[in-house]
Amino acid sequence: MSKPKKEPIKNGKLWIVMGILFVLINPWYFPAGSYQPLFWGIPYWAFIIIGASLLLSAFLSYILKYHWDLAEEEEEKKGAE
Repeated sequence: MSKPKKEPIKNGKLWIVMGILFVLINPWYFPAGSYQPLFWGIPYWAFIIIGASLLLSAFLSYILKYHWDLAEEEEEKKGAE
């Protein structure tokens, strides 16, 4: 049998990764007026934010698939019978 899934809110490692990704998505840590260098006419920080957003989406998908117990109590009882 597979090990039982825990609620992700109780896992500190997941919260740390979420915090890091949240910091990367918010542009407040970039210097004011920083837009150089440009890549294809887009500021460098835009690529950082887009990349961090993609990582956040992938991480949330991972959490939902492998760490979140989505089964309802009634379904668990029916499965045990």
